[in-house]
Amino acid sequence: MGEREGRPTKAPRRRYIVSLVVAGVAVLAVLAWINRPQDDPARATVDDAVRSFRAQDDGGRGGEASAGRALGVYRYATRGSETAESPILDTTHDYNGISTIVLSEGRCGEVERWEVLSGRWTEGETCPGPDGDRFTAGTEFHEFFGYGQKDSFRCRGISMSGPPVEKVGARFSSSCESEDSSVINASRVVGFETVTVAFEPFPAIHTESRSQLEGESTGTARREDWRRRSDGLLLKRFVSSEADTSLGGTHYTERYTIELLDPQPRR
Repeated sequence: MGEREGRPTKAPRRRYIVSLVVAGVAVLAVLAWINRPQDDPARATVDDAVRSFRAQDDGGRGGEASAGRALGVYRYATRGSETAESPILDTTHDYNGISTIVLSEGRCGEVERWEVLSGRWTEGETCPGPDGDRFTAGTEFHEFFGYGQKDSFRCRGISMSGPPVEKVGARFSSSCESEDSSVINASRVVGFETVTVAFEPFPAIHTESRSQLEGESTGTARREDWRRRSDGLLLKRFVSSEADTSLGGTHYTERYTIELLDPQPRR
């Protein structure tokens, strides 16, 4: 009986070890949080876009694109966000506010560059063709936690900015390829509507496009454009997309709407 009472028990020691483990995990969690990569992207401003446009040469065309649209910086009311989810880190970038589209001269036509954050922009180039504007090149740029990814595509087919036939139900397509991915775009004319910008109504052509991304990244996207029928100026756009990368297992989602604030560009 005396020996049993004097024998040390193991329970207090187990509790002590568990407490040390819990404390160690807590310390590691705090250190990981303190030392986590920062992800606070800067907004892309209208002034920045104007300075960028002024630094370019419009080829002496008097500020007018071949389609009749005025070259310059267009401002859009913007709602939406993008999110990247990985096994280690998650983050969301808020788009709400003002984004810009810079319409400038390209190699054979126009370049349309949409930018909402310093680390989020997309660019497309179109050139006139016998059966409508041709989509020749596209670029997507995303930046998360200070690391940027730029995907440049070579494209062919009819541009989503200007279908060749203004007929409800008309279909057209394009395809793009990069070093490790490909995109197939299938589009159709939804209808003809009126879009009001700065209290002024504009006849618009409404198109819908669905895209399939294959390769190192896989995913789908849906895009709706409302463009002024007279010259193809973008009046409104809705985008919803999802993609998964084979490297790192990151899932990406993006959803936004932009609406033109003023049909007159800044230069």
